[in-house]
Amino acid sequence: MSSAFWLLLYLAPLLGITAALFGWFGWRWRGSDLLKRVNELQNEAGNERENRAKAESERDALQNELQPALEAARRHEDDAAKARESLQALETESSRLLRDLDLLRGERDQHAAALQATRDELEQLRATPAAIVAPANEVPAAASAPPVEKPKRKRATTAKAPKTAPANATLGEKITAFDAQLASHQSAVAALTQEHNDWLRRVGQLEGKTPTDPAGLALARRSLTDSEKRLHETTTEIDRLQKQMRVLRRAEEKAAALASVPDDDLTQIKGIKKVINEQLHVHGIRTWRQIALWDEEELRVFSELLAFKNRASREKWQEQARALHEAAHGPLT
Repeated sequence: MSSAFWLLLYLAPLLGITAALFGWFGWRWRGSDLLKRVNELQNEAGNERENRAKAESERDALQNELQPALEAARRHEDDAAKARESLQALETESSRLLRDLDLLRGERDQHAAALQATRDELEQLRATPAAIVAPANEVPAAASAPPVEKPKRKRATTAKAPKTAPANATLGEKITAFDAQLASHQSAVAALTQEHNDWLRRVGQLEGKTPTDPAGLALARRSLTDSEKRLHETTTEIDRLQKQMRVLRRAEEKAAALASVPDDDLTQIKGIKKVINEQLHVHGIRTWRQIALWDEEELRVFSELLAFKNRASREKWQEQARALHEAAHGPLT
């Protein structure tokens, strides 16, 4: 037993050294495998870096080769975009021109209608034997209905009543002539109203248009303003003619009622001479009573028709007529 113990005791160092040697050899063997694996991984990483560098070089080369083509493609895209914008602008301009053409055609038709109405009125006036004719140096007012004109053209002038009338024209014939003149103006108002509505719609369309058309909108607004002005002038002239018609009809009724009354000498009124006296007689004014009883509308209308403006008020014709009537015929009732 003791001999075995001593044998193990002698063998223990030898066994320890042997175990250490085996451990050292195992460690070296395992370490060599790890080192080999590390070297392999390093080699693979190096290969990957080389491959990546090659790929980057190839990519750079391809980019350099494709750069001119890319720039050319970009230029083509820019040119195509500009061409599309130009095409859209041309289409917009074409649509605007077509609309303007339609408006011009409508104006042409209105002009033709106004011209035909004027011709018809001229024929009617020529066919009337005792129609009122203006003096030779004036243009006949009854035949000058205001036409519907294109924008930027000279504005039409509203027709005026003749300042003088021939001695052989009766009051009824004057009223007939004023009726024809009034009808002409009323037909012109219809055409001007249609033109005004057309320009109003045109301005609304241009204001809601995208993209905007500043030049076309400014032209349409000027044309709308022009049509409004001419429409206002024509309606004002119609109102003036209607007032003259009312006064002339009242004068006609009063003249008929005073048919049996002797005429007064109107020239006794200061400011009334032979010419104005004849004109007053033509318009049915034959007595001092009629002048004394003029109202504001009659005074204004006869001032326009006989062209003595404010002379009647300035020279107090009505006061003179009242005094003459009361001196000759008694109180004015």
